[in-house]
Amino acid sequence: MNNLPTVGFIGLGLMGHAMATKLIMAGFDLHIHSRSKHKAEDLIAKGAIWHSSPAQMAQTLGADIIIICVTDSQALQEVVTGANGLMPYLTPDSLLIDMGTSQVDLTQSLAAKVTKAGSHYLDAPVSGGQKGALEASLSVMAGGEEGQLTRAMPALGAMAARITHVGPVGCGQIAKTANQMIVGASVGIVAEALLLARQAGAEPAKVKAALTGGFADSKILQIHGQRMVEQAFAPGARATTQLKDMQQASALARQTGVDLPLLTRSTEQWQAMVDAGQGDLDQAGYLAWVEKLNP
Repeated sequence: MNNLPTVGFIGLGLMGHAMATKLIMAGFDLHIHSRSKHKAEDLIAKGAIWHSSPAQMAQTLGADIIIICVTDSQALQEVVTGANGLMPYLTPDSLLIDMGTSQVDLTQSLAAKVTKAGSHYLDAPVSGGQKGALEASLSVMAGGEEGQLTRAMPALGAMAARITHVGPVGCGQIAKTANQMIVGASVGIVAEALLLARQAGAEPAKVKAALTGGFADSKILQIHGQRMVEQAFAPGARATTQLKDMQQASALARQTGVDLPLLTRSTEQWQAMVDAGQGDLDQAGYLAWVEKLNP
């Protein structure tokens, strides 16, 4: 007998599709929605139930778990409170889990509305990229009530290897903001270091190997650095998404009155890359932008 909870999943992009696949492979009764139905065809073939809108999903599921993994804060708000959103149809004890990267103030505002309606809200953004989603090795940073996180653990555990309760609602997104700041700045300096090494006469692959195990080693060097060595810039996570995350971090810094000069400079560089027409490249494609500056 399957004792797993019924789960709704909204958003089948690069990350969401892989995460939803892990849920259905783990045996969950999965209900899905995406703006583009063609992205759901293989999941439907595996037994997932398609819904034409978030509203229809909420009407069907009742007091179940609904995971949202959409592109940005605007899309999240549309899913929850839009014309065909979840909000009017939530029932007492429904649990919404936002696993995208969203603005902290919006997260807290949506959570307040959902809680007022008698339902529950967790912000549970992830780190690990498409590779982590495909391997179910993601790290989850969760904000919200501990009891609701316990309730969500079977579903989260099917998609992630590490789940950390950071604090009240919003704290998951605060942790993810810190994560994306570190990723954004690190990708940039790894790209610049490897380009400098090449232009100075060393092989980037050998420089990367030499740095492995030292103080400069990191997952960014290992994963994105290898993509840079191979010039493999097909998107696992797009530069436009990294820019959005850096902009959200900058907005949070302004809201809290903190002056962060490296964040400011790094955000400007990601903006310049996107403005140069390279926003659809992988984050590692930052190297291609730096190369463009140095023909």
